[in-house]
Amino acid sequence: MRPTIAVTAILLACPASAGFGDPSAEARLAAGEVLIQTRAVAGSDIPEATVEAVADAPPAAVWRIIDDCANYKRTMPRISESRLLSRTGNISVCEVTVDMPMPTSDLTSVNEATATIGPPLWRRAWRLLRGDYKRNGGSWTLSAFDAAGTRTRIVYKVHAEPNTSVPAFIIRKAQQRALPELIERVRAAAKIK
Repeated sequence: MRPTIAVTAILLACPASAGFGDPSAEARLAAGEVLIQTRAVAGSDIPEATVEAVADAPPAAVWRIIDDCANYKRTMPRISESRLLSRTGNISVCEVTVDMPMPTSDLTSVNEATATIGPPLWRRAWRLLRGDYKRNGGSWTLSAFDAAGTRTRIVYKVHAEPNTSVPAFIIRKAQQRALPELIERVRAAAKIK
């Protein structure tokens, strides 16, 4: 499954920020900045968000966090339940419930994820099978950020649109905190491993 992950808490995007394609982006990433960009998606009021950041751990260590959907409850923000339903080869099916603030109901999805295990790239791309979403898809892509492979470039893309309307205050909260919080949780979990 994908990190439906607080994706839904995130689901609703952040304002576009400078970063991608910016000549200073590498230095900003190296310094620990989280870069966020959004783009419109045809037929949806909710944009796709792309987050880029660096973790101070090798890609294989970060991959263990991303690939372990059964433990998203412990490693990802706002996940109240998570479980691996099946795994066959590089395909896994996971169920994840995002803990939404009141008055919004929690959101559950069952997603199918396809894994590509590196090096040089580790990638987990997911798509919605069923659940409380009209759309829920995205990917995690990991690669070495430095020549020694001790740091990881993380690129997280998500487009999650719930079946229900989401109050504006939740959208604002997601814009301000959810995506950076997601990266911080992954960084912290990778350091522990």
